Amino acid sequence: MARRVLYFLERYSQISETYIENELRALSPDIEVRIIATRSPDLPCDRHLPYQVVRSRPEVEAIIYGFQPDLIHGHYMTMASNIMGAAKIAGVPYTIRAHSFDVLGPMIEHLPSLRNTVNNEQCLGLLTFPFTVPLFRKAGYDPEKIHGCYPVVNVQRFQDRGENGKAVMNVGACLPKKAMRDFLEIGKTVPDREFNLYALGYNVGRMHQFNAELGNPINIVDPVQPEVMLPEYKKHEWLLYTASPKLKTVGWPLAVAEAQAAGVGVCMQNIRPDLKDYIGDCGFLFDTVEEAAKIVSQPFPQELRERGFELAKRSDVKHHIKQLEDLWDQAG
Repeated sequence: MARRVLYFLERYSQISETYIENELRALSPDIEVRIIATRSPDLPCDRHLPYQVVRSRPEVEAIIYGFQPDLIHGHYMTMASNIMGAAKIAGVPYTIRAHSFDVLGPMIEHLPSLRNTVNNEQCLGLLTFPFTVPLFRKAGYDPEKIHGCYPVVNVQRFQDRGENGKAVMNVGACLPKKAMRDFLEIGKTVPDREFNLYALGYNVGRMHQFNAELGNPINIVDPVQPEVMLPEYKKHEWLLYTASPKLKTVGWPLAVAEAQAAGVGVCMQNIRPDLKDYIGDCGFLFDTVEEAAKIVSQPFPQELRERGFELAKRSDVKHHIKQLEDLWDQAG
């Protein structure tokens, strides 16, 4: 008999949040999923599973009573109380996957107030980035329920050892924490390289304005659906991933593993020591725009490219989906 899992999400399916879609697609075929979300995406994926937006507790209750889930699962600590509440209605266990914005920055102060959403006996466990595990432990979370897990990446979709182009790219939600203005500044100082910014919604209008003020040194590319993103990666030699050193709330971006799987060199802003563990010895961290410009002006070394192919596999959801399903197995 199929295990029934109710996914309770903030929104689904946002193009900049493909880790949720990756997780859903990697689940064992004997798991039946129902998806509910508190709001619709503003920049949706074309290819997604059926879902329903819920606006009230009675709507949640109706779905629970109709679906009769065996488990409830959701993403983000900001949704933890909703997930726990739904599990209480259903009388079933639940799991949570944390990310970065919901753990780092100002959210660190709120983690202690949310620890009961994990420490209670209905919660089977919390999956979170390895570098955030100590933050949960410090906030009083049961250490036996905190499980480090690499980003949820469909690595197999991006595996390609073929030749790459020479351009420089950046990709992600256009938010202050991503410091994408730095990417434009760097692009202006390296005129002999093509720079492409795949800005996914939010403040993209400001990037267009700033780009025009600088003389349009880069290309701002319209959003590309995840399933056809590989050819875009293959046009590039470098992924130049910017992040705000002041906010420090960028986690371990999926784009890093995707780029490494596609043979693209990674150069990321050095906002925390743990990033060296993620990009490994086959990528570069930079502290200044001048340093970044110097790095991406050079060819990406072939020996580092080869190591990147192997390092990306750590984030392959096909490999680590078992961590989540093993937690669900505890429910019997």
